[in-house]
Amino acid sequence: MKELKFASPVRTASILVILVICFVILSWAQDVIVPMLFAVVFSGILFPICFQLEKWGCHKGVAAFVSVLVAGVITALFLTVVAMQLVHLAGQGPQFVERLSQLADKAETAIAARFHIGKSAQADHIHMLLEKAKDNSTAYFSSVTSFTTNVVSQFLLILLFSFFLLYFRVFFLEFFYKVFASSEKLLIDETMQKIYAVIQNYLSGLLKVICIIGTLNSIGLWALGIESPLFFGFLGGMLVVIPYIGILIGSALPLIVALVTKDSYWYAVGVLGVFLFVHILEGNVITPYVVGSKVSINPLVAVFSLLLFGKLWGLSGLVLALPVTAICKIIFDMLPGFKAIGFLLGKPQKYHFKRYSMLYAKLRSRTPAAAPAPAGDAPPTSESTTIIETSVRAEVSEETTTTESTH
Repeated sequence: MKELKFASPVRTASILVILVICFVILSWAQDVIVPMLFAVVFSGILFPICFQLEKWGCHKGVAAFVSVLVAGVITALFLTVVAMQLVHLAGQGPQFVERLSQLADKAETAIAARFHIGKSAQADHIHMLLEKAKDNSTAYFSSVTSFTTNVVSQFLLILLFSFFLLYFRVFFLEFFYKVFASSEKLLIDETMQKIYAVIQNYLSGLLKVICIIGTLNSIGLWALGIESPLFFGFLGGMLVVIPYIGILIGSALPLIVALVTKDSYWYAVGVLGVFLFVHILEGNVITPYVVGSKVSINPLVAVFSLLLFGKLWGLSGLVLALPVTAICKIIFDMLPGFKAIGFLLGKPQKYHFKRYSMLYAKLRSRTPAAAPAPAGDAPPTSESTTIIETSVRAEVSEETTTTESTH
């Protein structure tokens, strides 16, 4: 009887120990590894600019510096626009306060009528909550300041890493030549080009998704009469890079504006409806067709990677999950001992969804016949099963050949 052969226990244990060590290092060195991974993606965006400047005769260091500087200026301009919009909203503070007081009064009246709690008791409870918030205001301000400082420092670190990745890219390529000395240089170049292509395709697809979602959000908010529909619409579109909670963060500001500036609560419900509809459309139609074709990862692995990296690095992990997984798939496809993992990360082929797959044909061929065969006669064979198995094997072989030639 044939038996399945597994890897030796020592090799399996070694792989598990290495995986555990890698996850411990990734969690412990998060403050350094996460900016480096963002810099890898960021340098993929800046490489065309840097390469074009070098073609025009600029020195590599100057080209890399100008590329990073342009990225920093564009980011600063975007943050300036956001800050100006927030200042504009803050200028309407008296109107917001008056509207909030009206909403609070209506809420107190409704609670008193519904739960028979007097307004004085509610006022005492609210006063107690305000005093508690006042006591913790210093801690809140300190946490906000620390968060802002951390974001700015991380962004500057990403720009610094991006500069060095662009400036020393030939040096790093020769390093990979020396690490994989037994491999052909052409194969290493092909792997690096595939990684660069995955980053470029993912980012271009993501940019298209942001533009589509921003346009749809803006049209919906404009139809509802919400102030600054373009700002809120494209802000929600850019926050789509944060899976799951990006839609919640993007809809919070226009929801507050609708509650404060409009007389009816239905405008706030309309804002929620617009963002929810666009979110469903994005998750089921826009992103699978625009970005899904750019990154060849099956949906199960995509969800698992989002959960895993989110658990490992939080919001940064959610943003990095898909591009990092796509890069890992390319690397696994090129390593002889990890081709099975690369296959698992990829998308299924067409023949995997056919009813008469190879596995189905084999199971049919092993099913015993309903009537026992007479003694001395050969066991009955199913001609249809043999035909199915032969045709499916030919089909699988043809699909595999087509896939390999495509890759």
